[in-house]
Amino acid sequence: MSTDLSTRAAQFWTKYGYPDYLREHSRIVGAIARTIAEAHVARGARIDVETVVLAALLHDIGRSPLLKGDPREHNELSALILAAEGLSACAEPARRHAIYVVLDPATMPTTLEEKIVFVADRRGGMSIEDLAERAKDTARRHPRFTDEIARSVPIAQRIETEVFAGLPFGPDELAANVAL
Repeated sequence: MSTDLSTRAAQFWTKYGYPDYLREHSRIVGAIARTIAEAHVARGARIDVETVVLAALLHDIGRSPLLKGDPREHNELSALILAAEGLSACAEPARRHAIYVVLDPATMPTTLEEKIVFVADRRGGMSIEDLAERAKDTARRHPRFTDEIARSVPIAQRIETEVFAGLPFGPDELAANVAL
């Protein structure tokens, strides 16, 4: 990850009071997103890798302890904060990263950039994980979304297949290709 991006993200993490676990999760998601985005660029895709990575690094800013008690979903808060902070290009990937957003065509990730951030978060917990196993862990931590998460997994797997199509590595080879 570029020093500039990691410094920029760290400034937001400090400003918004990220606890250590959220910083680590965000760092892992950012590294996964960078690996996938760079592989797409190598194939000729026209995407802004730096924006994808920054969106991945800040996708959970809506989980800031400073926002505790706000009834809105964290992904919606993330999009609002990023837009307010002048990072409008990062807002939609952040809004569309939660696993259950795929159940609604209005919130499903549609662009390659949004799909990369979505998949990076599906694979990046506190380490690089299997999508279905990470979904089970998410459901354990957020039991009110258990049914939505279960219905989302097959759709998330289809998006993952789409994102990895044509890349020189597959989702199960991420750990060998991502520099953490």
